[in-house]
Amino acid sequence: MLEDKDAIREIAHRYCFCMDEGRFAELAALFADDGVWSAPYRTATGPAEIEAWLTQSVPASPKRMHYVMNSIVAVEGATATARSNYLVMVEGPDGPEPSVCGTYVDAYRKTAAGWRFQRRELVHAFKGEMRLQLP
Repeated sequence: MLEDKDAIREIAHRYCFCMDEGRFAELAALFADDGVWSAPYRTATGPAEIEAWLTQSVPASPKRMHYVMNSIVAVEGATATARSNYLVMVEGPDGPEPSVCGTYVDAYRKTAAGWRFQRRELVHAFKGEMRLQLP
């Protein structure tokens, strides 16, 4: 059970590095084939759609960094749930600026390839200028 929790936290942290470095194909591969990425402004299903949406909406500049903290993970066999707080900082003219913070509400499924997101929902608590390219 501890190995599962550690693997799940690793996936959540890998998501942040992939997002910050613009590696959207790698990020999308962290999702199950029918996995869902959901935010207040868009929902995407499956790795191909998730990758396409993030490629379209997250510009290379300004740079951003995602921080994940206060994670609570519950594992039940081959499924798990987690809640984590997040904070996103973006590069501003005078240094880092807070962009958005809230809670990731996650569901995971253990696959032949290991743990994958079944669903990642971004629940915004406070939102500033996110500097995304939204339709």
